[in-house]
Amino acid sequence: MFVGYIRLDTNVIPLKTEAGATEIRTRAMRLDARLRSLLILVDGHKPLSNLQAALGDGAEENLRRLRELGLVTWDDSLSSQMQRPS
Repeated sequence: MFVGYIRLDTNVIPLKTEAGATEIRTRAMRLDARLRSLLILVDGHKPLSNLQAALGDGAEENLRRLRELGLVTWDDSLSSQMQRPS
């Protein structure tokens, strides 16, 4: 039985939202260092695989957290971007 969440394809390209850009400038949310580093690296060009290479295995979970906070987004409509964990 599958338990948990569907993993993102490593080719998904996250985008910083306006709120994310504001957070970089203001530090109003006082993100921890790992979240802030990831937010800085999100540029709309780097795929998840590059972010994972730079920040390690926690990048996907941290990216999801940034999305929950409204600081990044990505296109959910592309089914090719989703895969079940192996």
